[in-house]
Amino acid sequence: MSIIAIDYGGRRIGVAVSASGTIATPHSVVKNEGEIIDKLARIASELDAETIVVGIARRARSDSGEQKFRDFAERLRQKTCREVVLWDEALSTSEAARQLRESGTKRRDAQREIDMHAAAVILQSYLDHEARRAS
Repeated sequence: MSIIAIDYGGRRIGVAVSASGTIATPHSVVKNEGEIIDKLARIASELDAETIVVGIARRARSDSGEQKFRDFAERLRQKTCREVVLWDEALSTSEAARQLRESGTKRRDAQREIDMHAAAVILQSYLDHEARRAS
């Protein structure tokens, strides 16, 4: 069993995974087009995900913005029959960009990879929180 996280964006969706429950790893970037819920459900199934963490943007805290994320999460929960958790993604893209710069990733490659790295930041935040809560 694993946990996956999703950095939900208008054009691209980043996916990260943790098989250990302690370390998040970037997985993939999926274009947000077509039957995106079906695509993400397939990924969750392939990765044997028991929990799906969906990052919710701070700027989406308005009623209408937050509802978009809640609707997305609910559709994903219904499709996968897995637990779906909304998680604050505050500064995840900025942190992912910093990590990519520090690792020496070229700018062009970083632009293609940023969403899955942001998903890994979201997932790591969730995992760290759960570990603190358990201890």
